[in-house]
Amino acid sequence: MKAKLFTNILATSAIALGSFTTIIHPTYAQVNTYFCGVNKDGVPTTYARNPLGRKIPVISWQRTWSSKISARARCEAVSARFQSASVDGVLNYLTTGIMNGQKVLCAASRYGGTCSHLLLTLRVDDDASLVIENLRQMGYTASGPIVQSEDESHQIYIDMNQLLREERTDAE
Repeated sequence: MKAKLFTNILATSAIALGSFTTIIHPTYAQVNTYFCGVNKDGVPTTYARNPLGRKIPVISWQRTWSSKISARARCEAVSARFQSASVDGVLNYLTTGIMNGQKVLCAASRYGGTCSHLLLTLRVDDDASLVIENLRQMGYTASGPIVQSEDESHQIYIDMNQLLREERTDAE
């Protein structure tokens, strides 16, 4: 009888102790660095969240990409790719390249490096250099010098870590 009482007290204590430690040590939800939101004009926008929690606009999805996918859906998909590349540790630079015969914006792990993760497929008529230059000129100083590649074209690398250190944010 004493053994059964001891077992019940021990089990009750273990449950109470487990509940108490759960209260003391809450789990924290992971906050994505890259996410899709809506800017002050109602336009779906891929944002980066800097270490201070401020939102920095990366891409505003103002143009309809195709009749098959909405601007919001494209924003969600591309933001997820940015987040995945960030988690994988390869989104140090944003640059351009060719993947599966298509022009793309992609992640490069090092300055001057090649594409390692697809971020955004461009349309056939898009000029990849112009697209990335427009991103670079959004008012940020997040790009390094232009590297000339073997085919004499200019390769631009946007330093995403520098972008995250920028103080400018999207006012809501």
